[in-house]
Amino acid sequence: MKRWLFALLFLLPLCGGGVYAAPENLPEELHLLFDDRTLTLDLDVQKNLIQRVPQHFLIWQGQRIPIDLGETLPEKTLLMDLETVFVFRVSPVALQQYLESISILRTDTQKTVEIQLDETGKVLFEGTPNDGYEINIEKLVHLLDRAIASGKKNVRVPAKRILSQVVVHPDLAARGIEEIIAIGESNFTGSSAARRQNIRVAAAQFDGEIIPEGGWFSFNKILGSVGEEKGFVRELVIKGNKTEKELGGGTCQVSTTAFRAAFRGGFPIPVRRNHSYAVPYYRPYGLDATIYLGAQDLRFINDSPGDILIQAFVEDDDLFFVFYGTNDGREVSFEGPFISNYQNAPPPIVYETEDLPAGEMIVFDQAHAGFRTEWFRWVKKGASLRRESFVSEYRPWPAKIQRGIGKKED
Repeated sequence: MKRWLFALLFLLPLCGGGVYAAPENLPEELHLLFDDRTLTLDLDVQKNLIQRVPQHFLIWQGQRIPIDLGETLPEKTLLMDLETVFVFRVSPVALQQYLESISILRTDTQKTVEIQLDETGKVLFEGTPNDGYEINIEKLVHLLDRAIASGKKNVRVPAKRILSQVVVHPDLAARGIEEIIAIGESNFTGSSAARRQNIRVAAAQFDGEIIPEGGWFSFNKILGSVGEEKGFVRELVIKGNKTEKELGGGTCQVSTTAFRAAFRGGFPIPVRRNHSYAVPYYRPYGLDATIYLGAQDLRFINDSPGDILIQAFVEDDDLFFVFYGTNDGREVSFEGPFISNYQNAPPPIVYETEDLPAGEMIVFDQAHAGFRTEWFRWVKKGASLRRESFVSEYRPWPAKIQRGIGKKED
């Protein structure tokens, strides 16, 4: 704004003006376009990504001139109208936290991974790989704001992919284990100490495992058991309509991460099932895989032209499954999650107990909304194109509360 015009703002009483609500033009979803995938933000579900902020305009000779007044409004202007509208803006903090929570945002520099064999033939990994994106959050927020204002839904993400170099032992290279072909990630921030232990113990069972060319991966077969002798402890698992503690609770974090690697690698996945309700640890929703020994398994087929070597490891609150093998030129792209059939959580279920003082209440099982998600995946190999749909149905889940009634007198 010209300096003289700004100076006039405070000279004479305000003439008219007011505050107006912006039209409800917020799209239901926004699509973030990466080179190899499309990530869908459902703004009905992820409400914290959007905020309503005031935008001020000075009305001068029939023109609306945007001005930045911070958090205060001037008390006087020179025979001018000041108009304020509330517009939708993306929250930079919430967007960054979301991209970090789904492990797509990476800030590390490129690393090199060395894979060797010891004298017994055991696979040894030196280093951990990167697979993610350096994203210009400030520019992405600007592009998203423009898309919302114009009614557009697709936004090309300003991002650079990070992928590590690999040095492989000759004996492994002879089996087609040459480079990174897929990585699955998940985040378990907020997990209990017991859940964290089970995640680490379960992941260790898969580290160094080799899936032969044309072979099947069975999560339950490799896991074997969740006994105390392996280091597993009791933690919450979903059983029917209940959440209760069993040995190995939290192991589904590992199966979910393995599923994501197979999904991103374009491998056929004939056996997979989502959890009963939408577990917050498994965002983005629709890319989880529940397992239960003796009942529910996760399986995929190695249809690549070589063996697949698995590296499984934990960094801070992130779990990674890395597949090393032969790149056969397949192109994998995916889009989602598309969320529908949203249902609010039912009223809480209250259980009376003598173990708590009268009137004291403890929430021992959180409420979860129900909804349907769908992801689409395209796998192109030469002239062949395979299109697949991965559907997850999450049922609404009531909170469960213990309410104390005190000890009964004998």
